[in-house]
Amino acid sequence: MPLNPTTTRERLKAFQFTPLFLEELGWDNCRQSFTVTTDARQFRLTALAKKCGLVAYSCVPVDGDDQIPGRALRLKIDREVTKTTYEHLLVFPDPEHSTQVWQWVRREPGKPIACREHKYHTSRPGSHLMQKLDRLAVSLEEEERGLALPEIAGRVRAAFDVERVTGRFYDQFRKEKDQFTKLIEGIPVPEDRRWYASVMLNRLMFVYFIQRKGFLDGDSNYLRSRLNRCQQERGKDQFYSFYRHFLLRLFQEGFGQRPPRKPGLDKLLGRIPYLNGGIFDIHTLETEHRYGPKNRNPRRSLRARFRLFR
Repeated sequence: MPLNPTTTRERLKAFQFTPLFLEELGWDNCRQSFTVTTDARQFRLTALAKKCGLVAYSCVPVDGDDQIPGRALRLKIDREVTKTTYEHLLVFPDPEHSTQVWQWVRREPGKPIACREHKYHTSRPGSHLMQKLDRLAVSLEEEERGLALPEIAGRVRAAFDVERVTGRFYDQFRKEKDQFTKLIEGIPVPEDRRWYASVMLNRLMFVYFIQRKGFLDGDSNYLRSRLNRCQQERGKDQFYSFYRHFLLRLFQEGFGQRPPRKPGLDKLLGRIPYLNGGIFDIHTLETEHRYGPKNRNPRRSLRARFRLFR
Protein backbone atom coordinates (compact mmCIF):
# COMPACT_ATOMS: atom_id res chain seq x y z
CA MET A 1 0.00 0.00 0.00
CA PRO A 2 2.01 3.02 -1.21
CA LEU A 3 1.86 6.10 0.99
CA ASN A 4 0.06 9.24 -0.03
CA PRO A 5 2.97 11.71 -0.20
CA THR A 6 0.88 14.79 0.52
CA THR A 7 -0.92 13.59 3.63
CA THR A 8 2.13 11.72 4.92
CA ARG A 9 4.24 14.87 4.70
CA GLU A 10 1.51 16.85 6.46
CA ARG A 11 1.27 14.29 9.29
CA LEU A 12 5.02 14.37 9.83
CA LYS A 13 5.24 18.15 9.89
CA ALA A 14 2.30 18.37 12.32
CA PHE A 15 3.73 15.60 14.58
CA GLN A 16 0.48 13.65 14.09
CA PHE A 17 2.06 10.27 14.72
CA THR A 18 -0.99 8.21 15.63
CA PRO A 19 -3.01 9.30 12.54
CA LEU A 20 0.11 8.68 10.49
CA PHE A 21 0.35 5.06 11.65
CA LEU A 22 -3.39 4.33 11.71
CA GLU A 23 -4.59 6.13 8.59
CA GLU A 24 -1.53 6.12 6.34
CA LEU A 25 0.34 2.95 7.35
CA GLY A 26 -2.67 0.78 8.20
CA TRP A 27 -1.48 -0.13 11.70
CA ASP A 28 -3.76 -0.81 14.68
CA ASN A 29 -4.74 1.32 17.63
CA CYS A 30 -2.85 0.84 20.91
CA ARG A 31 -3.50 2.59 24.23
CA GLN A 32 -0.46 1.54 26.19
CA SER A 33 1.71 3.93 28.20
CA PHE A 34 4.30 3.66 30.95
CA THR A 35 7.28 5.44 32.48
CA VAL A 36 10.90 4.35 32.53
CA THR A 37 13.70 5.69 34.72
CA THR A 38 17.33 5.85 33.66
CA ASP A 39 20.23 8.10 34.68
CA ALA A 40 17.99 9.53 37.43
CA ARG A 41 15.56 10.83 34.81
CA GLN A 42 12.04 9.73 33.90
CA PHE A 43 10.63 9.34 30.41
CA ARG A 44 7.06 8.76 29.36
CA LEU A 45 6.45 6.17 26.65
CA THR A 46 3.11 6.46 24.86
CA ALA A 47 2.06 3.91 22.27
CA LEU A 48 1.29 5.42 18.89
CA ALA A 49 0.15 2.21 17.19
CA LYS A 50 0.93 -1.48 16.92
CA LYS A 51 1.03 -4.21 14.32
CA CYS A 52 1.29 -7.91 15.14
CA GLY A 53 2.93 -7.24 18.51
CA LEU A 54 5.42 -4.62 17.33
CA VAL A 55 4.65 -1.28 18.98
CA ALA A 56 5.67 2.23 17.96
CA TYR A 57 6.14 4.57 20.94
CA SER A 58 6.74 8.26 21.36
CA CYS A 59 9.14 9.15 24.17
CA VAL A 60 9.22 12.46 26.03
CA PRO A 61 10.99 13.46 29.27
CA VAL A 62 8.76 13.81 32.32
CA ASP A 63 10.88 16.66 33.72
CA GLY A 64 10.00 18.95 30.82
CA ASP A 65 13.49 19.12 29.35
CA ASP A 66 13.25 20.70 25.89
CA GLN A 67 16.12 18.65 24.45
CA ILE A 68 15.82 15.30 22.72
CA PRO A 69 17.94 12.81 24.71
CA GLY A 70 21.40 12.12 23.36
CA ARG A 71 22.25 8.87 21.64
CA ALA A 72 23.71 7.14 24.72
CA LEU A 73 20.66 8.01 26.82
CA ARG A 74 18.28 6.94 24.05
CA LEU A 75 19.96 3.54 24.00
CA LYS A 76 19.41 3.18 27.74
CA ILE A 77 15.75 4.12 27.28
CA ASP A 78 15.45 1.54 24.53
CA ARG A 79 16.91 -1.11 26.83
CA GLU A 80 14.21 -0.34 29.40
CA VAL A 81 11.45 -0.43 26.78
CA THR A 82 12.65 -3.87 25.68
CA LYS A 83 11.66 -5.23 29.08
CA THR A 84 8.05 -4.32 28.26
CA THR A 85 7.94 -4.72 24.47
CA TYR A 86 10.81 -6.54 22.80
CA GLU A 87 9.94 -5.53 19.22
CA HIS A 88 9.41 -1.79 19.05
CA LEU A 89 10.15 1.46 17.28
CA LEU A 90 10.79 4.70 19.17
CA VAL A 91 10.04 8.28 18.12
CA PHE A 92 11.64 11.13 20.10
CA PRO A 93 9.90 14.47 19.36
CA ASP A 94 11.07 17.80 20.70
CA PRO A 95 8.50 19.97 22.55
CA GLU A 96 8.76 22.74 19.96
CA HIS A 97 7.67 20.35 17.19
CA SER A 98 10.63 21.11 14.99
CA THR A 99 12.67 17.89 15.21
CA GLN A 100 12.02 14.16 15.47
CA VAL A 101 14.41 11.26 15.96
CA TRP A 102 13.16 7.85 14.84
CA GLN A 103 15.13 5.03 16.42
CA TRP A 104 15.29 1.28 15.95
CA VAL A 105 17.84 -0.99 17.62
CA ARG A 106 19.03 -4.27 16.12
CA ARG A 107 19.63 -7.08 18.59
CA GLU A 108 21.13 -10.36 17.46
CA PRO A 109 22.55 -13.17 19.62
CA GLY A 110 26.30 -13.03 19.82
CA LYS A 111 26.55 -9.63 18.16
CA PRO A 112 26.74 -6.12 19.60
CA ILE A 113 23.57 -4.07 19.40
CA ALA A 114 23.34 -1.59 16.54
CA CYS A 115 21.33 1.62 16.87
CA ARG A 116 19.75 2.92 13.67
CA GLU A 117 18.24 6.37 13.74
CA HIS A 118 16.74 8.92 11.38
CA LYS A 119 16.55 12.60 12.29
CA TYR A 120 13.79 14.63 10.68
CA HIS A 121 13.45 18.43 10.70
CA THR A 122 10.18 20.09 9.74
CA SER A 123 12.15 22.58 7.64
CA ARG A 124 13.01 19.71 5.28
CA PRO A 125 10.68 17.71 3.02
CA GLY A 126 11.29 14.40 4.78
CA SER A 127 11.42 12.29 1.62
CA HIS A 128 14.02 9.88 3.05
CA LEU A 129 11.91 9.22 6.12
CA MET A 130 8.80 8.74 3.99
CA GLN A 131 10.67 6.16 1.93
CA LYS A 132 11.41 4.25 5.13
CA LEU A 133 7.79 4.51 6.29
CA ASP A 134 6.60 3.33 2.89
CA ARG A 135 8.04 -0.09 3.75
CA LEU A 136 5.90 -0.25 6.90
CA ALA A 137 2.56 0.33 5.18
CA VAL A 138 0.10 -2.59 5.37
CA SER A 139 -2.63 -3.08 2.76
CA LEU A 140 -6.07 -4.64 3.24
CA GLU A 141 -5.01 -7.56 1.06
CA GLU A 142 -2.09 -8.24 3.37
CA GLU A 143 -4.38 -8.06 6.38
CA GLU A 144 -6.71 -10.60 4.80
CA ARG A 145 -3.97 -13.11 4.04
CA GLY A 146 -2.63 -12.68 7.57
CA LEU A 147 0.50 -11.07 8.95
CA ALA A 148 2.82 -12.20 11.71
CA LEU A 149 5.30 -10.44 13.97
CA PRO A 150 8.41 -11.71 12.10
CA GLU A 151 7.17 -10.13 8.86
CA ILE A 152 6.47 -6.74 10.44
CA ALA A 153 9.75 -6.82 12.37
CA GLY A 154 11.50 -7.65 9.12
CA ARG A 155 9.95 -4.63 7.42
CA VAL A 156 11.10 -2.33 10.19
CA ARG A 157 14.58 -3.78 9.95
CA ALA A 158 14.61 -3.40 6.16
CA ALA A 159 13.51 0.22 6.51
CA PHE A 160 15.94 1.33 9.22
CA ASP A 161 18.83 -1.14 9.23
CA VAL A 162 20.53 0.21 6.13
CA GLU A 163 24.15 -0.89 6.04
CA ARG A 164 26.76 1.76 5.34
CA VAL A 165 28.21 1.71 1.86
CA THR A 166 31.47 3.12 0.63
CA GLY A 167 31.66 6.83 -0.04
CA ARG A 168 32.57 6.20 -3.65
CA PHE A 169 29.48 4.11 -4.34
CA TYR A 170 27.20 6.56 -2.53
CA ASP A 171 28.61 9.55 -4.41
CA GLN A 172 28.16 7.84 -7.76
CA PHE A 173 24.65 6.67 -6.90
CA ARG A 174 23.68 10.17 -5.77
CA LYS A 175 24.96 11.65 -9.03
CA GLU A 176 23.03 9.12 -11.09
CA LYS A 177 19.89 9.71 -9.05
CA ASP A 178 20.18 13.49 -9.45
CA GLN A 179 20.59 13.12 -13.21
CA PHE A 180 17.71 10.67 -13.36
CA THR A 181 15.46 13.01 -11.36
CA LYS A 182 16.07 15.84 -13.82
CA LEU A 183 14.77 13.68 -16.67
CA ILE A 184 11.44 12.89 -15.02
CA GLU A 185 8.53 14.88 -16.45
CA GLY A 186 4.91 15.16 -15.39
CA ILE A 187 5.42 15.56 -11.62
CA PRO A 188 5.40 19.27 -10.67
CA VAL A 189 6.69 19.00 -7.07
CA PRO A 190 10.51 18.62 -6.97
CA GLU A 191 10.49 16.46 -3.83
CA ASP A 192 7.95 14.12 -5.41
CA ARG A 193 10.16 13.81 -8.48
CA ARG A 194 13.07 12.83 -6.23
CA TRP A 195 10.82 10.38 -4.41
CA TYR A 196 9.69 8.79 -7.66
CA ALA A 197 13.30 8.54 -8.82
CA SER A 198 14.03 6.58 -5.62
CA VAL A 199 11.01 4.34 -6.20
CA MET A 200 12.16 3.52 -9.72
CA LEU A 201 15.77 2.96 -8.73
CA ASN A 202 14.74 0.66 -5.87
CA ARG A 203 12.67 -1.37 -8.33
CA LEU A 204 15.47 -1.51 -10.88
CA MET A 205 18.07 -2.55 -8.31
CA PHE A 206 15.79 -5.36 -7.13
CA VAL A 207 15.35 -6.52 -10.73
CA TYR A 208 19.11 -6.29 -11.28
CA PHE A 209 19.85 -8.66 -8.41
CA ILE A 210 17.23 -11.27 -9.31
CA GLN A 211 18.25 -11.20 -12.97
CA ARG A 212 21.82 -12.08 -11.93
CA LYS A 213 20.37 -15.21 -10.31
CA GLY A 214 18.76 -16.19 -13.63
CA PHE A 215 15.22 -15.76 -12.32
CA LEU A 216 14.10 -13.58 -15.24
CA ASP A 217 13.60 -15.67 -18.36
CA GLY A 218 16.92 -17.38 -17.59
CA ASP A 219 18.76 -14.23 -18.73
CA SER A 220 21.38 -12.77 -16.39
CA ASN A 221 21.32 -9.55 -18.48
CA TYR A 222 17.54 -9.42 -18.72
CA LEU A 223 17.08 -5.63 -18.51
CA ARG A 224 19.69 -4.81 -21.12
CA SER A 225 18.41 -7.54 -23.43
CA ARG A 226 14.86 -6.19 -23.23
CA LEU A 227 16.08 -2.64 -23.77
CA ASN A 228 17.92 -3.75 -26.89
CA ARG A 229 14.79 -5.46 -28.15
CA CYS A 230 12.71 -2.37 -27.46
CA GLN A 231 15.22 -0.24 -29.36
CA GLN A 232 15.11 -2.59 -32.34
CA GLU A 233 11.32 -2.66 -32.42
CA ARG A 234 10.48 0.95 -31.54
CA GLY A 235 13.56 3.02 -32.29
CA LYS A 236 16.91 3.44 -30.56
CA ASP A 237 16.07 6.76 -28.85
CA GLN A 238 12.57 5.85 -27.66
CA PHE A 239 13.39 5.49 -23.96
CA TYR A 240 9.89 6.62 -23.03
CA SER A 241 8.58 3.57 -24.92
CA PHE A 242 10.84 1.33 -22.86
CA TYR A 243 9.47 2.88 -19.68
CA ARG A 244 5.82 2.78 -20.71
CA HIS A 245 5.77 -0.25 -23.02
CA PHE A 246 8.03 -2.55 -21.01
CA LEU A 247 9.08 -1.46 -17.49
CA LEU A 248 5.68 -0.47 -16.11
CA ARG A 249 4.12 -3.62 -17.56
CA LEU A 250 6.94 -5.69 -16.04
CA PHE A 251 6.42 -4.13 -12.62
CA GLN A 252 2.63 -3.91 -12.46
CA GLU A 253 1.33 -6.68 -14.73
CA GLY A 254 4.26 -9.09 -14.65
CA PHE A 255 5.50 -9.13 -11.06
CA GLY A 256 2.22 -7.81 -9.67
CA GLN A 257 -0.30 -10.27 -11.14
CA ARG A 258 -0.72 -13.99 -10.77
CA PRO A 259 -0.52 -16.19 -13.88
CA PRO A 260 -2.18 -16.73 -16.30
CA ARG A 261 -1.35 -13.28 -17.63
CA LYS A 262 -2.91 -11.28 -20.45
CA PRO A 263 -2.39 -12.55 -24.01
CA GLY A 264 0.89 -11.33 -25.41
CA LEU A 265 2.35 -10.39 -22.03
CA ASP A 266 4.35 -13.60 -21.68
CA LYS A 267 5.84 -12.94 -25.11
CA LEU A 268 6.83 -9.42 -24.04
CA LEU A 269 8.21 -10.31 -20.59
CA GLY A 270 9.27 -13.94 -20.93
CA ARG A 271 9.23 -16.33 -17.97
CA ILE A 272 9.21 -14.25 -14.82
CA PRO A 273 8.00 -14.97 -11.27
CA TYR A 274 4.94 -13.54 -9.59
CA LEU A 275 5.93 -11.30 -6.66
CA ASN A 276 3.17 -10.48 -4.21
CA GLY A 277 2.89 -6.71 -3.88
CA GLY A 278 5.61 -4.60 -2.29
CA ILE A 279 7.67 -2.15 -4.31
CA PHE A 280 6.02 -3.21 -7.58
CA ASP A 281 2.52 -2.05 -6.59
CA ILE A 282 1.21 0.93 -8.56
CA HIS A 283 2.63 3.87 -6.62
CA THR A 284 0.50 6.81 -5.50
CA LEU A 285 2.60 9.16 -7.63
CA GLU A 286 1.93 7.01 -10.68
CA THR A 287 -1.78 7.06 -9.95
CA GLU A 288 -1.93 10.82 -9.43
CA HIS A 289 0.19 11.80 -12.41
CA ARG A 290 -0.70 9.24 -15.05
CA TYR A 291 -3.61 6.95 -14.30
CA GLY A 292 -5.91 9.15 -12.22
CA PRO A 293 -8.44 11.82 -13.25
CA LYS A 294 -6.08 14.63 -12.29
CA ASN A 295 -4.12 14.16 -15.50
CA ARG A 296 -6.01 13.05 -18.57
CA ASN A 297 -3.74 14.83 -21.04
CA PRO A 298 -1.26 12.22 -22.37
CA ARG A 299 1.24 14.95 -23.19
CA ARG A 300 1.50 15.76 -19.50
CA SER A 301 1.79 12.16 -18.39
CA LEU A 302 4.59 10.99 -16.12
CA ARG A 303 7.62 9.82 -18.04
CA ALA A 304 11.22 8.97 -17.32
CA ARG A 305 14.20 8.55 -19.63
CA PHE A 306 16.52 5.70 -18.77
CA ARG A 307 20.02 6.91 -19.59
CA LEU A 308 21.39 4.40 -17.03
CA PHE A 309 20.76 1.59 -19.54
CA ARG A 310 22.87 3.15 -22.27
